[in-house]
Amino acid sequence: MNIRNSIILALVALIGFSCSHKEQLISNPEQLKDISHMLEAQKKLTANSNIHVWDVFDQPLTDDERQAMEYLYAYMPLSDLGDLPADFFLTNARKSLQTREDMAWGKTVPEDLFLHFVLPVRINNENLDSFRIAMYDEIKARVQNITSMEQAALEVNHWCHEKVVYRGTDIRTSAPLSTIRKAFGRCGEMSTFTVAALRTAGIPARQVYTPRWAHSDDNHAWVEVWVDGVWKYLGACEPDARLNMGWFTEPSTRAILMHTRAYGKYFGPEEVINHEDRFTELNVTSNYARVKKLYVDVKNADGTPAENAKVEYQLYNYAEYFPIATQYTNAEGETSLSMGLGDIIVWASQGKKIDFKRVSISQVDTVNLVLANEELNGKHFDFDFVPPHVVTDTTQLTATEKTVNEKRLALEDSIRACYIETFKTDDWSKALAKELGLDEDPVVKAIHLSYGNWPEIEAYLRENTKDTHVLDLLRGISDKDFSDTKASILSAHLQNTIHDTKLPEEIFVDYVLAPRVLNEMLRTWRKSLQESFAAEKDEFVKDPQKLTEWIKQNITIDDMANMHSRTDLSPTAVYNLRVSDTESRNFFFVATCRALGIPARLNPATELPEFWKDGEWIRAEFSENMPAVPETGKLILVNGDNPIEPQYMIHFTIGKLIDGNYHTLQYPFTKKVTEFGELDLEAGDYYLVTGNRLEDGSVLNSCDFFTIEAGKTKTLTVTLRQSIDAPKAIAKLEFSQLNISKLDDKMVVSLDQVAGGKNMVLALLDPNKETSKHILNDLGDYLEHFNAWTGEFVFLTAEDRPQLGAVLNSYQLPKNYISGFDKDNNVLQALMKNFGEDVKSKLPLVILTDASGQVFLFSSGYKIGIGEQLLKVIPAMTMAGSESCCQP
Repeated sequence: MNIRNSIILALVALIGFSCSHKEQLISNPEQLKDISHMLEAQKKLTANSNIHVWDVFDQPLTDDERQAMEYLYAYMPLSDLGDLPADFFLTNARKSLQTREDMAWGKTVPEDLFLHFVLPVRINNENLDSFRIAMYDEIKARVQNITSMEQAALEVNHWCHEKVVYRGTDIRTSAPLSTIRKAFGRCGEMSTFTVAALRTAGIPARQVYTPRWAHSDDNHAWVEVWVDGVWKYLGACEPDARLNMGWFTEPSTRAILMHTRAYGKYFGPEEVINHEDRFTELNVTSNYARVKKLYVDVKNADGTPAENAKVEYQLYNYAEYFPIATQYTNAEGETSLSMGLGDIIVWASQGKKIDFKRVSISQVDTVNLVLANEELNGKHFDFDFVPPHVVTDTTQLTATEKTVNEKRLALEDSIRACYIETFKTDDWSKALAKELGLDEDPVVKAIHLSYGNWPEIEAYLRENTKDTHVLDLLRGISDKDFSDTKASILSAHLQNTIHDTKLPEEIFVDYVLAPRVLNEMLRTWRKSLQESFAAEKDEFVKDPQKLTEWIKQNITIDDMANMHSRTDLSPTAVYNLRVSDTESRNFFFVATCRALGIPARLNPATELPEFWKDGEWIRAEFSENMPAVPETGKLILVNGDNPIEPQYMIHFTIGKLIDGNYHTLQYPFTKKVTEFGELDLEAGDYYLVTGNRLEDGSVLNSCDFFTIEAGKTKTLTVTLRQSIDAPKAIAKLEFSQLNISKLDDKMVVSLDQVAGGKNMVLALLDPNKETSKHILNDLGDYLEHFNAWTGEFVFLTAEDRPQLGAVLNSYQLPKNYISGFDKDNNVLQALMKNFGEDVKSKLPLVILTDASGQVFLFSSGYKIGIGEQLLKVIPAMTMAGSESCCQP
């Protein structure tokens, strides 16, 4: 064969190979090695399972499908392994793979970003649903003519805004389709929903989260999206004309920590907070704020390095020291973390040995801690916490960009409003109650809270009308449950409840009939548990501690295996999978007791499982350190000399020492100190944390360590530290020259007429924005105080914001308020003159004035706790009123 023919044959062979060769979905050898390792670990963990977790890999799969499913199952949390079928994940994986063909950018997304931020259905701790499957075609159609990833991301966010707007809800994170069904969600739900939509479009997206703000109580979540090689951010369901814009831009410059999670083992460039087996926690703080790496050096009392010591970076927020990040020291006793330039507590522990320091991150390079069994009982500490300084956002949109975006937002509001019009009215609900012969009020409440889920609630009521407990069951579910629970689930609970008529009715309804245990998604479990424990029922009813023993012998506890989702496994999944995290184990115990007719609960303060027997609550003995009937003492809290009465989780909390860290007791949010009476507390070590957050976001904090002794009573006075600085007038508004158009009768009046010689709170709002809704929500916490105040509340918006009235009607507001439009923006112009041109882009604006127009408080932008700040300044303003800001 001559050389020419050899070359031709070689070329033909090469062409044939290249045509048949296809790149693998996953080519990174390190990733492949870790997937193989974790698959073996997962199979070992589920070896005793009653369900066929791994059968999905026995069916025909393409190479890409097999690698995608291996990746998902290698890192899958227990909640997803146990509660969702393999077909669910396979169908979702196929949709993800389809984006690489359907979307213009599909083939440009790098392998690692596709794996971590497109393929996974799970985003955070939400309940999973078929959103990607159900909405794929709709979202595809929305972006099919767009070639730019950035424009596509913006378009998807507009689509999200058509479906969902902000409103505060409880801690359980709704699934994306459920969020659409009710047309609103809190920031964690909106960001989860938006990330799901972006991933459905094949655009890498992740939820960014600040666990707690430094300058304000509460937290926030938003979205980062990868477009053309760069991560950029956006406000979920809050579309701006460009990326890297949002109301949280400036607040984020004051944050201590912002993080995100990547599904699986991550090999990207971001700083890693923690590498866990099934996910990676990434530090993205430097994308938003000035940061500094803080080093922590932990030693034992003998000077040797404390290896594997637990280090918590704690931030004061909601009257507790909240751990925004947790790490463990290396062999040298060291760890480190980059954070914003504010104040925190660094707390180290190992067993019962602890040490801690309050740290100003900007002033310290290394924190040195020495673990010891220090006696803290009786010790008192005063700490001042100062948040990072704000960095002003100078981004400006053109007039055209603003106009175009505003028009789109208005159209999207109208589309959403049309959907909301399909929700049933109270009159319809009253007619339903009358037809079914049921009490009117609970039926009206149930239908109102169901929003777009009203057909399911109606179906439940119709199916079970003759059951005497049909409405009692609804007492045991949360407001959110009405909006995303199917009739079949409610009916299954009602129809499969064992009713021991010897039980007091209240105990039966609240702790046997109730389908809800804590914050979990409602599912069916009574019948399956009754069938599973048919042989053991009599034994467990006679002595519920026998159920505790069964669980200890049959259920493996692995908290890290469910850490990524932090979503409870259903009781049925715990039984079938035979593996659980601690919280799901506790849930399983309570659910099984209720299924067998035994009253059970999670203790409202400690959240530990208990059953009711012979008239008392007895703890399930899962640990020798937690006896069934612990020794207790009493704590009496006394209100000190405070301007306003302290409230739980606003001004004070109580924490119990468990394994080297203090855990906040879960008493009702905002419960007043004088409402506690005598508290029965388990004997042990505790601390009382108090705090007074000032207008600038800083906190005057105290911490008192104390011990509860068995059979004895401890009395503590709750006193909030006070600022010594009296408020002074900072500006003056000429009320007679500022006009508003009243919302009710459209009459144009001056602020002078509105004030009528009274002090006034004036709030300039954008009713569509989350930040304005936070302000309205805060005021509702102090209605008793504001209704007794002789001053006036005025809520204003721009003349092109007709939604104000509807938004105000959805909140509990002081009775003494009027609402209207800022005539020709003259109030905004006056505030710009006094407080700077940039305030026009920092709504909401809240001012407190005396009757003459002197301003004693001015707040702009995002703030939690404005109600409390007003209550602090109002009495002091009255005393300071003679000191005019305009006098020489």
